[in-house]
Amino acid sequence: MNYLLVFNPKAKRYSPALETSLWQEARRILGQPVAVARTVPRGADGNGYVIAGAAEVLRDVDCVIAVGGDGTVNIVLSTLAQHGLLPQVSLGVIPYGTGNNLVRSFGLERESGKALLAIRQGHTTRLDIGVVNEQHYCVNVSIGLFAHLMARRVTNSLLGYTYETIRNLGFRPWPVRIRYTDATGHQVDLPSQEYIVSIMLNTSHYGSILHMAPDAVSDDGLFDVKLIRATPRLLYPLIFALLLTGQYALSRHTMTFRASQLELLPDVPCGCEMDGELIPTQARYGVRMAGHVRLLVPVPPRSRAGTTPPSLA
Repeated sequence: MNYLLVFNPKAKRYSPALETSLWQEARRILGQPVAVARTVPRGADGNGYVIAGAAEVLRDVDCVIAVGGDGTVNIVLSTLAQHGLLPQVSLGVIPYGTGNNLVRSFGLERESGKALLAIRQGHTTRLDIGVVNEQHYCVNVSIGLFAHLMARRVTNSLLGYTYETIRNLGFRPWPVRIRYTDATGHQVDLPSQEYIVSIMLNTSHYGSILHMAPDAVSDDGLFDVKLIRATPRLLYPLIFALLLTGQYALSRHTMTFRASQLELLPDVPCGCEMDGELIPTQARYGVRMAGHVRLLVPVPPRSRAGTTPPSLA
């Protein structure tokens, strides 16, 4: 088994000392060859990131371990997809990011040693992968409030996002038309409406703390779509309470459905975020499924007493 540790030098918690320490720990716990790679800007314009020297470093690799948050996981998955390695190469995660949706949604270990032990066990689950305008993503994509806040954040921390939420209580939603294909293959058109939140999820959590899709199934080939229609500003505190508690059924302003693909058509160009990172503003966002990855997860408790079930392909 050949492992590759991928670090994001732009991550808030990254340091050369951390890289060296985790590499040594990985070699000790995994007991196998462990290579190291870093992420770099995709082009001169700095739009997007890839794994440096991917064609070379991914050769003969069996497992790539992303060290970071959802953004780093996105870079790893995008690079694997570009090189046709989904789902041949399994994905491990050592959480070192601000937003760790996979940690909350799949019960991943937060401490590096425990995470590496879980990776060594080799138990996987299938995680569907999507694309937005042909750019891969893993966990979620949204337009509206979250993209608005990320464009204005002052820090890369949960405290910073909380501050920006309070500071932008005057946020004005964009009107958006939505066309989607539901689970039965029927096309549905929603007329232009203003949405505070328009988000497509493949995990139960968003931003690590928001329980937005408690019934999400990661391998059903469908997005869980959450829409929160615009309300009077006096009701914004209620909306924020819903986001924190997940009690969406209590509000008539929310709508939830599952879809295999969507087309988002804002009346005016608006921002979009993908796995916690902003992407260039566009007039249309097409979202669809594009395969899956084998995500390394801890062995379920019911399996530990007996034979470990085989990894899902």
